[in-house]
Amino acid sequence: MPSLNGFGQRVLYVDIDVHHGDGVEEAFYTTDRVMTVSFHKYGDFFPGTGHIKDIGVGKGKNYALNIPLKDGMDDECFRALFRPLIQKVMEVYQPDAVVLQCGADSLSGDRLGCFNLSVKGHADCLRFIRSFNVPLMVLGGGGYTIRNVARCWCYEVSLSLSPHAYACAHTCT
Repeated sequence: MPSLNGFGQRVLYVDIDVHHGDGVEEAFYTTDRVMTVSFHKYGDFFPGTGHIKDIGVGKGKNYALNIPLKDGMDDECFRALFRPLIQKVMEVYQPDAVVLQCGADSLSGDRLGCFNLSVKGHADCLRFIRSFNVPLMVLGGGGYTIRNVARCWCYEVSLSLSPHAYACAHTCT
């Protein structure tokens, strides 16, 4: 992500993988140049990190935001958390670029995940972040049911290329 700093001073990293984004959070835990936001399963679940009180230290204090969740998060519940939190982060932090990690293991039916997001619900996160018109890098991530991964990334790549690409909206739910 240091190369993204060419876009400006602030990069927002948003992680919707079912696992906590511990490595990225740790890398930027002491800086205000990168803010990390992780929506993840918390509790007796790998990697066991990402408590709501983990907020960064030093210059990075309050630049790590963890949203620990329980099993069964569905589209409606996830959206009800994701949109207002990201809206506020965008207003307050005002990033020059966003990195969105779209781990497919948060989809319903994943062999390791425990959320119940549909492909459309998952992609709603991408669609919402795109609405801010900030330079965006979209990354794939976890996913342990290959059909889910393929459908998810196909759909989200299509949304990344065109905001009006809804060709597989009915088959990807």
